[in-house]
Amino acid sequence: MKPQTGGIIVRTFRGFRVLTLILGLCCLPHSSRAQSNDQGQVRGTVSDSSGAVIPHAAVTLTDTGTNVSQKTVSNDHGLYVFIALPASTYRMLIEAPGFGPVEKPGIVLVVNQQTTLNVTLVPAAANTSVTVESVPVLLDADNATLGADIGEKYLTQVPLANRDPFGLAFLAAGVTETAGSGINDSYPAGTNFVSNGQRNSTAEIRLDGTLTTAPEQGEGGTSNIYYQATVEALQEVKVQNNSFSAEYGNNGGTVIDEVMKSGTNSLHGSAYEFNQNSIFDARDYFNSGPKPGHSQNQFGASIGGPIVKNKTFFFADLETVISSNPVNIVATVPTAAQINGDFSQTMTYDQNGNPVQNQIFDPFQIDPVAYARPAYPNNVIPNGEMDPVGQAILKLYPKPNTPGDAVSGANNFRQVILSKATTVQF
Repeated sequence: MKPQTGGIIVRTFRGFRVLTLILGLCCLPHSSRAQSNDQGQVRGTVSDSSGAVIPHAAVTLTDTGTNVSQKTVSNDHGLYVFIALPASTYRMLIEAPGFGPVEKPGIVLVVNQQTTLNVTLVPAAANTSVTVESVPVLLDADNATLGADIGEKYLTQVPLANRDPFGLAFLAAGVTETAGSGINDSYPAGTNFVSNGQRNSTAEIRLDGTLTTAPEQGEGGTSNIYYQATVEALQEVKVQNNSFSAEYGNNGGTVIDEVMKSGTNSLHGSAYEFNQNSIFDARDYFNSGPKPGHSQNQFGASIGGPIVKNKTFFFADLETVISSNPVNIVATVPTAAQINGDFSQTMTYDQNGNPVQNQIFDPFQIDPVAYARPAYPNNVIPNGEMDPVGQAILKLYPKPNTPGDAVSGANNFRQVILSKATTVQF
């Protein structure tokens, strides 16, 4: 039995409530995992040194982290197979009457990997002991899928912008950035990268076998990702961008399988904090004022271990991001003359880029025959025709603080404000 791993993002929290929710999620039993995540397979042939197959050999495969074992027996042709294996590290013990037992440790099986591992037994002697052999790199000889498998070491040690695991997809061959979009996921662009020439934003992402992408609302031509686990909570990420099996069909050419960590017999955890600060920032080229403040604290922890050794395990993670980011505002605000109805100095551009003065017409003086309105002299609105409510609203605008465009006066206001946010994910 493995734990239910929860995925929730909240904006604000009170410590007791969050702790209660986390403990509740960690302890929920989860008797079966998504089938598309447990498709790992180890198969092979048991034979002797002459190549003759050995039937009815006992084969035991043990997860080294949880010490949970599976057993099978080779058939009349010496063949054995283990199916529905989650990604983990295993050791195998092979025993047969008249032969010395052979143990193969360090069998690393990545997500959905199906591989062949043949075993050779030697006749037993009086002092035969368990033989430990090194295991070669396991290959998917029967699988034409192309892509990349990214393990925990790369997940936690490769520099990632904002610790966003989405950027790991770019480690696979053939995956490139959509021009100008960067390597962070962004809504509504969704899975916004190009893979082997496929259309961008059409990938499929699965977390522990469950789809976390879906078609964009109202369109359906692109895919959005609606939940992304933290890198500390992920055990492995596998990118498949060509020739994957038929069970993956809801995408435009790329599948990303993400596997969350589970507890083991050993208590393991991590704690971290990443900080960004305006001290290390460069000044915006167009900002002539003081350099704006900026900070981002991203901190969290994860822990996993046994509830009952060899049987039941737990894993939990918590991450908080407290950010204060500058937003550069460029706007056009009314001048003091315009607030008082004087547009005599207000210019604009015609379709050829030449400066012209647009005429303002009196809406109260309409000729019902010619359906024409007289222009205000010098583009100045008389005080008697100024709406006091409109003037009061105009006076709420900030005053211009930059010259703006030399002709039209556009973009005559600049200001940098701080956008603050706190998010909690567990």
